Amino acid sequence: MDTSNKRTVFVSGLALEVDEKTLHSVFITFGEIVQVILPPDPSSSNRHRGFGLIEYEEEEDARAAISNMNDAELFGKTITARPARPNNTVNSGSMINKESLINNMSIAGEATSKNISNTRVFLEVAFDDKPNGKIEIELRDDIVPRTVENFRALCTGEKGFGYKNSSAHRIIPGFMMQAGDIINPNGGRSIYGNSFDDENFTLKHDAPGVLSMANSGPNSNASQFFITFDKTPWLDNKHVVFGKVIRGMDILRMVESLGDKDAPTNPKKRITICSCGVIAAK
Repeated sequence: MDTSNKRTVFVSGLALEVDEKTLHSVFITFGEIVQVILPPDPSSSNRHRGFGLIEYEEEEDARAAISNMNDAELFGKTITARPARPNNTVNSGSMINKESLINNMSIAGEATSKNISNTRVFLEVAFDDKPNGKIEIELRDDIVPRTVENFRALCTGEKGFGYKNSSAHRIIPGFMMQAGDIINPNGGRSIYGNSFDDENFTLKHDAPGVLSMANSGPNSNASQFFITFDKTPWLDNKHVVFGKVIRGMDILRMVESLGDKDAPTNPKKRITICSCGVIAAK
């Protein structure tokens, strides 16, 4: 495989019903395929991790597949198709090395600080309308690009709506802060419509500072999100993790200190996102 990965397509948001034969039959339309890889998920009963790789013989065929299949529907779920990035593939002669790929994906969750291609955003938090500091987050474009794009656009407000001036409406010490009601005190919306499907459950709730989508059941993501104060493994495979706090944990702990387990929707001070946006790459 060439090091630019221009012949390989990374596909995410796959339904559990999808297997390698399914992907091959769908994507063969655009050109000759070298191989299809759908890494299994050994940590759960799921057949796979919700993403796969398709290597074409020709670069132009990969481009055609991306152009036609990005945001397409497969087994009732909207999928994302984009060029594979270096951390999505492992070189081994002319073909993807399956074992190395799976091992590489297994440690992806531990390598966020080294992946400079991922988007970074900030949430500036105010207590009773007084700014108190910024929480900086690295988003996982490499694993959940569709979920990341929703959050990124809501941070910038480029669609005409977003997180700025919205409240953190639930604070539970030892558990999480929840925010993202951007329409009214009881609701939100995504940039794709009222809601969108779970992309995958590859990343886990394995540490404080994990950013994850709040939902009202399967495939009901909108704008609400939460950031953990501790490990919350019981949420794995139910909520889509898509980022992690990389700076500003002290601010997050201040938010936690304002919560009350007996009154989680009534923090000691009003907590709002007074500013937010994308951090420019250095």
